[in-house]
Amino acid sequence: MIETAPPPLPPSAGHARRRLRPHLQVRLLAGFLLGMGGGTLAGLFASDSPATMLLMRWVVKPVEQAFLFALFLLIVPLLVSAIVSGIARVRNMAGMRRLLLSTLAHMLAASVAAALIGLAMVNLFRPGDVVPAEIGQQLLAAGHSSAPPRGFGALFSYAAVERPIMIVIIASVLVGMTLTFLRTRRSGHVLATSERVFDAGMHVLGYVARLAPVAVAAFMFDLTLVFGWHLLLYLSAYVGVVVAALMLQVMLTFFAVVWMRGGVTPAAFLRGVQEPAVIAFCTSSSNATLPSALKAAEFDLHLPPRAARLVLGIGTIANQGGTAIYTAVTVLFIAQFFGMDLSLGKQGVVLVVAALAGMGTIGVPAGSLPTVAAVLAITGLPPEGIGLVVGVDRLLDMFRTMVNVVGDISIATAVSRDQHGRSMPVI
Repeated sequence: MIETAPPPLPPSAGHARRRLRPHLQVRLLAGFLLGMGGGTLAGLFASDSPATMLLMRWVVKPVEQAFLFALFLLIVPLLVSAIVSGIARVRNMAGMRRLLLSTLAHMLAASVAAALIGLAMVNLFRPGDVVPAEIGQQLLAAGHSSAPPRGFGALFSYAAVERPIMIVIIASVLVGMTLTFLRTRRSGHVLATSERVFDAGMHVLGYVARLAPVAVAAFMFDLTLVFGWHLLLYLSAYVGVVVAALMLQVMLTFFAVVWMRGGVTPAAFLRGVQEPAVIAFCTSSSNATLPSALKAAEFDLHLPPRAARLVLGIGTIANQGGTAIYTAVTVLFIAQFFGMDLSLGKQGVVLVVAALAGMGTIGVPAGSLPTVAAVLAITGLPPEGIGLVVGVDRLLDMFRTMVNVVGDISIATAVSRDQHGRSMPVI
């Protein structure tokens, strides 16, 4: 059985959370709808008016930046303290090895399943065949200037951005393993300090969460104001296939994982991940959603800290199932548009690369575009084809980030049990 006792909270923080929590989802939904409605109306009737420009410059953008700044300030202390304390809670090397192997195995399986779902959906519905040629040329021309680096240049720039967070995760894992082996009074002090840092970060997050409904409204206002909704008419088949594949990943893969491996019903799981899912959707960043995901895993789903903290920490870069789906669908969509049917061998290459991309794509907005550009180069497809999807990438990035975060929490739920379905020992 999964442990049901949540980690202790300071009395004031626990009281505030109990008092504010029941209404948070309602406020998030209200902010979402108000922002989308206001942005749509402004885009239709006052997109270029001075009042709209002033609102964007002095209200919407500052709220977005303040919210993201607060979340990113919490990422490093929470990431380090979560991984260190999570690993250090495992009693011995055998337990640590079992936890790490179970985490990586679940992540790899989820990534492969995501790539397979993406390939199946794009081959079944063939969205690239329904885009008119003249519209495609307009999209290519519009997207060419904003396309990311191509080929190996894309891989190098991608690695440069991802390196800092990788270093933080690796260093935290090593520190946690060292504390597990030492078992001295000083190591106990280090672990206690790590726990205090984590608790302090969670306490600060409680205050940041009060800004979340306003930030959600700002994000949605910004998106709906600047987003060309006419693109959805041209690319509706492509967008529909990507979103449908992402939803299938949640319903088929993640629900099966939490129910069969984690012993949690899909309904209870969905209730527990509402807040991080909304924040992931609006920010398009798995990294920015990490604090909220940690809170949901420990306080709402009551997962044991050593599993939740380790899995969610690693999941910021090593479990991006939404990216695997997006990569597979986008590459074949571009091939279909240009009339280039990929052979089974090349689709196998797409499957492998998409699955690997799902295991190691940076959790920031538009982090998947360099991967798509690299796969286009590997498979011999026209690299300028990425211009077809640049216009709707921001919207799809929101959906796939939400799926990535939900996937992280589902795997944390699963690995909270060992291979025999029993809870692992915790200090």
